[in-house]
Amino acid sequence: MVNSKAINTILYRPLKKGRKYDDLIPFSDCSSTKIASGNTKVAIDSMAMWSKRYKHHTALLSKKEFASLPLDKLCKKLHGFLYEHLQYKIDEYDQLLRSPACAWTTRAEGLDCKSYSIFASCVLQNCGVSHYLRRVVTNEGEGFSHVYVIVPKNQHTYDLEKGYYTIDGTLKTFKEQHIYKSDDVFIAANTTGLSGGVGSSITEGVGKLVSYAVDEFIAEMNSCSGSVYDASVVELKIRRDLRDKLQVKIDDLGDAILYSNRARIQHLFNEIFKEVDLGIAHLRNETAYSSFEHCDAETLANALAFAEKLKIFIDNFYKEFKKVNTRYTIEEFTKRANVNSRTLYFVVPNDTNPIVADYRFIVLREEENTKKVAPIFPFEANIHTWLQGNLTRLAQLYTDGREKAYEKEITPIINKIIDLREKATLGGEMLYYFEQPLQRELYRIWLAYDTDYVEQLKEKAQGELTANELALRDYEARFAQTIAEDKSAKKRKALKMQLGIGGLVSALLYVYFKKR
Repeated sequence: MVNSKAINTILYRPLKKGRKYDDLIPFSDCSSTKIASGNTKVAIDSMAMWSKRYKHHTALLSKKEFASLPLDKLCKKLHGFLYEHLQYKIDEYDQLLRSPACAWTTRAEGLDCKSYSIFASCVLQNCGVSHYLRRVVTNEGEGFSHVYVIVPKNQHTYDLEKGYYTIDGTLKTFKEQHIYKSDDVFIAANTTGLSGGVGSSITEGVGKLVSYAVDEFIAEMNSCSGSVYDASVVELKIRRDLRDKLQVKIDDLGDAILYSNRARIQHLFNEIFKEVDLGIAHLRNETAYSSFEHCDAETLANALAFAEKLKIFIDNFYKEFKKVNTRYTIEEFTKRANVNSRTLYFVVPNDTNPIVADYRFIVLREEENTKKVAPIFPFEANIHTWLQGNLTRLAQLYTDGREKAYEKEITPIINKIIDLREKATLGGEMLYYFEQPLQRELYRIWLAYDTDYVEQLKEKAQGELTANELALRDYEARFAQTIAEDKSAKKRKALKMQLGIGGLVSALLYVYFKKR
């Protein structure tokens, strides 16, 4: 039997240097590499989350190299880029997932098909291209053994029968190989342009200001011999462990605001407030009382000025958010915590002279949704009560017997959700993402059957939003209502909401384009 080392030797191919892309992809020490324990279904669902979480790694690359291309040329160029610049290595036992930044850093060592697919998915999302992650069985009697990306040629209905492009960076050919069986996971793209996230145009301004502030701070740093705060180390960490990580939170906040995900908005604002407020408190304390020599003291002073500027940007954005989003009632509180509980890098190490300090905390409340409709299956609902309520509504509103067809169509999906909840041993956020595609399908089906409900959504748009956008917001609001608040998640069996929105657009566009 040929071992994996021998196979990888056979698969080895010379790579292009690709140095011109180094500045377009952030550096990674691969500390965020993930092992998805479980079967290939667990792996592909984890890949979907991974690609949504790390699509910002390819934002600059996507914008410069792929964004302006027609769909066919984009897919072909992306396939060639992956094949020519990333070494292939067959899957190991562990379901190892790498972010695009980690993949680029370790590209000469070799990546398996999952990391190739994550990289491709991130680029496509940034280019506004919806696609599928496809896992396949090659021959009858075998298990799922390979995964790659397929891109529907029709980017309105995403109908694969109308044709699709195959992006499998492990193969030189641009064509899909023979398969016996396949299973696809849909990834809806960012349709608002290359701004780093679905709703990140909302937060794009503050994101740019954060980058400018970081660059300004680094430019003012002094490099002194024997300094406690070595300039090269501080520069690396301030970019990697503050700017990049804070940008992810800002992008996620933009998504949550765009789709009116109240619980997620509250959680992310509180995360950012805590990180910034505690970071500044720690810096201020060290700057005032430290006994460091002149150069280190100057570094701390510059860092404090930078952090205060960062706080101004965040505060101004928060003020604008409150002005625009009057639908929310916002209660503001102050909490206390040890500064070593923060996770972002504010120059002073967390364990250096830690103190207890105040940070801001908000609670968002909004008007109750008055529609007596439950298109999705809530986490704490009784299946029979929930289903009977929906069937009764359809039977009362319509006289064509559609409630029977609706019940027949959703029953298999409901069974999958129940089975997933019974077997899942994962944490709340992970289970949410695994279940989300099934809930999205329930919502799509409801829109197809309850035409009166769809008309209500269209009327409510009033020219401000498209019906699709409004339906998307409605879906997320309903899903959010059934998930426990972060502060009480440990006390209940409901799931903890720490989520970004993920490919919902597909289900909604499918319904509306189907009706046209």
